[in-house]
Amino acid sequence: MQGEPGQEYATSPVPEAETVSGWQVGFVIIGIAITLPGLYSGGEIAQALGLSKALLALIFASAVLSIMSIPTAILGQRKRLTSYALIKGVFGPAGGTVINAIFGLILIGWYAVTADLFGRTLHTGLEDSLGLSISTPLLTIVSSALVIVTTLYGFKAIDRLATVAVPLLFLVIAYVSARHILDGFDPGPQTSAGSPHGASFTWAVNAVIGAMIVNVVLMPDLSRYARTRGHAILAAVMGNGLGSVVAMALAMIPALATGQLDPMAYMLGAGLGIAALSILVAATWTTNSVNLYSTGLVAGAVLQTEQFRRMVAVAGILGTAAALAGFADYLIDFLIILGILVPPVAGVYLVHHFILGEDISFHGAACLSAGTATALGMMSYFTLLPTGFSSSIAALDTLLLGAGLYWGTVQLLRRRAAA
Repeated sequence: MQGEPGQEYATSPVPEAETVSGWQVGFVIIGIAITLPGLYSGGEIAQALGLSKALLALIFASAVLSIMSIPTAILGQRKRLTSYALIKGVFGPAGGTVINAIFGLILIGWYAVTADLFGRTLHTGLEDSLGLSISTPLLTIVSSALVIVTTLYGFKAIDRLATVAVPLLFLVIAYVSARHILDGFDPGPQTSAGSPHGASFTWAVNAVIGAMIVNVVLMPDLSRYARTRGHAILAAVMGNGLGSVVAMALAMIPALATGQLDPMAYMLGAGLGIAALSILVAATWTTNSVNLYSTGLVAGAVLQTEQFRRMVAVAGILGTAAALAGFADYLIDFLIILGILVPPVAGVYLVHHFILGEDISFHGAACLSAGTATALGMMSYFTLLPTGFSSSIAALDTLLLGAGLYWGTVQLLRRRAAA
């Protein structure tokens, strides 16, 4: 999937000769969902709601994620462009640059969070499995360097890593879950005394969608490699829908049975030792390679350069520095509202390409619509709007708000121009 060395088509369409099957693209997306952050989330939701309610929340969130992912995946496959190029085409040079720069900062933040978890997992695993006590900062630096080198070789290297790591991690989590079931685990209603305040079905649905929403909006980055529209739809449903649900669901049983949220802890408890460490490392490696891959693409779009490898190296160094500085500790509150900030952008560019027609140019209307939808979504989140304004699914609300406001504003502008 790579033409010239370092060429990742940051500003140009992917050639047909570089496309792959939907299964391959889907495995990369699943690799994001079933690594440490996804497993932690599944366990926390189960401990908060009990298994039956948690599974219902996952199924509902999966349906919403699939519905939101399909049009963005189709658009990526049809245009063969990155989400950042699509955003710039709709929001204009100035607006697109601002939005893409914000996405770049978000992705570097996700990279920093995952790099931090990567270092901690390595520290715990090496100490418990091999008796090696290596400082977490050093392990964070070394693991991050390996992720950067992998990403420098582009989508193909990530694809190969995901093809091996994803099935193995599925098998290991399934094995741990099966052992607990065979040992007499009761899957009936269970909740933890330490459940988050205000935990509910809606809270769980928003948590799952919020964890995956950036991948939904940036779906064109990967679906542009899908051979056909059918392959793009397969990748969307397989990755952002079914993959995320199955991964989180498998993590729920060991989390409830052991009371542990840390996957390394309950894998070690199941006697997997170094095997668990190796598989978790591979899966987390995949996730952060994808984070860095997308960051390199957005940097190329903002700076209008095809120097993908240079962008990846700089972004990786910045993300590693942020992880070492403890930036992840301050990012969590911001990540909670990503489900409000991100979807309006997708709503606007989907309406632009699928409904209004691509020959129009209403950059100001696009920026105003996305900004207004984000503001209204945040007001609803902080209960500053009347009850009944929101469906309680923040990502869906703001996506529809952005889409509706953009469509309505463009219609109004057209009528004024025709008068």
